[in-house]
Amino acid sequence: MFKNKFIKLLTAAAFAVVGIGSVNTMSQASTVQASTFHYLRKDHKLVTLGFGQKLPLRIYDHGKRIYANDSATSELNYTSDSIGSVFLLKTHGWKYINGVKYYKLYNYYNDGCSAYVPAKYFTKKYNDLSYLSIYNVNHKIKALADDMQNSDQGDWYGKGDIIMVNNYSLWNHDKYVDTYSPMQDGKHNADGAFTYTSATIGGELDPAEFKKYCSKASANTRYYVNSGDAYYTNASLARGGLYMNGKFYKIYNR
Repeated sequence: MFKNKFIKLLTAAAFAVVGIGSVNTMSQASTVQASTFHYLRKDHKLVTLGFGQKLPLRIYDHGKRIYANDSATSELNYTSDSIGSVFLLKTHGWKYINGVKYYKLYNYYNDGCSAYVPAKYFTKKYNDLSYLSIYNVNHKIKALADDMQNSDQGDWYGKGDIIMVNNYSLWNHDKYVDTYSPMQDGKHNADGAFTYTSATIGGELDPAEFKKYCSKASANTRYYVNSGDAYYTNASLARGGLYMNGKFYKIYNR
């Protein structure tokens, strides 16, 4: 079965992008002690941090700590795990809140509330995508469904398809190799099983067949997500991110 991080990184990237809006219903908590705000750049220009997936937020309304949907456990108290231009995290700078360094996110909400995220997450420790690799399919091969029974309800990969592989399943010598299918782009998956707006998790490959019929792709072979505006390569995964609209962005997650 897929590792949680594997699912989080890819399923969110494959679906349609929606905007970040208001915080919805809020509850108030205590006022906190915050230090002076520090700009990252002398010219006070914005700095793009990259994508932060499910990182904890501190949300404020006129100096009061509040929670989304009147609940400290709401998913809206965390950054989105989607990939798209509106989900890029940007900041002018940072401050200490109760002794912890936080970046203030730029225009994260449109209702006047402010959002902060711990600066510690934007470090190499949380920017490791080494558990993923891009592979070429060199021969038609059947992928078993990614369900509890690994039923024979998966899809066929064809020669020339490009897939993403969960390296945990290789490193741990799991019963099956976890893979994620390429999306329909007019060239791969000619049977039309995948579309730009809806992707299906590929499934499980027999290790012997994977070794025989699949090979690791070159450093710059592209694995596209969304509608072709974003893609991973083995080189970008080694750097901890992906390319979108011609620019490289890092991905941070817990």
